[in-house]
Amino acid sequence: MRQFDDAQGATWQVAPLDASYGQMMLVFSPLSGGDIRQRPMAADTLPQAEEELAALADEALRELLRAADPWNYDAKKL
Repeated sequence: MRQFDDAQGATWQVAPLDASYGQMMLVFSPLSGGDIRQRPMAADTLPQAEEELAALADEALRELLRAADPWNYDAKKL
């Protein structure tokens, strides 16, 4: 898990998630509020996703956050 500030100064946490069918996701959550966001990752495994997240600069995290989609609370669980 990483913590960073967005361009407006809000603090976010980001963590990799092993989603269904082996897809890795980055999940962004603000320390204040409930605007959870998601972004797919190219990693194949959770350890690889954790390494990739650790290597990202804060500016790269801000860019990924800008491109992230809102969390889909209505997604069906299998």
